[in-house]
Amino acid sequence: MISLRNISSMAVIKYGIARDELPLPLIKELQHMEGLVKSNLTGEFDFNGVSYFSKLKIDWQPGEWRFTILNQQPVQIRAGRREFLGLAGGKLFLFENRKITIDDFKIDLERLRITFYGVCSSVKNSGGRQFKSTISFTKSNRMALMKSEVIGEDGRVKNRHRIYNKSRVGFVV
Repeated sequence: MISLRNISSMAVIKYGIARDELPLPLIKELQHMEGLVKSNLTGEFDFNGVSYFSKLKIDWQPGEWRFTILNQQPVQIRAGRREFLGLAGGKLFLFENRKITIDDFKIDLERLRITFYGVCSSVKNSGGRQFKSTISFTKSNRMALMKSEVIGEDGRVKNRHRIYNKSRVGFVV
């Protein structure tokens, strides 16, 4: 079970809350946890498909995820805000030609993953459909698995997944 202290600390990190009035020991603990987020849940990754190659850079700044796909504008997801990512979000989260809106995300340091929750556009439903995407990282941070799903009105789930490997060459935008 996760302690209240860890839950509270993760909330401070997730929302990028100012730390200037917190006790020094707590500030140091938060810095340590944020360092774990940066070292375990970020990086530059490659995808090599049969006829498709891409790069994905995942970065974290206090309260905000930033995703950059090779030759694309960065996609930013800030905590506490509804983020309309549009078609760029569809491309990022593996549902090409669909518009993605992110309402929330969860950082799970124990399982080394980030889960995003929101809505995916739909031709059949003007309000969109429930969307969830999880990016899981290996302990060595050498691989990242992205699993995205859209749940239809009938309960059917459409899944997409992609495995990224840690980049060996630097990332150029």
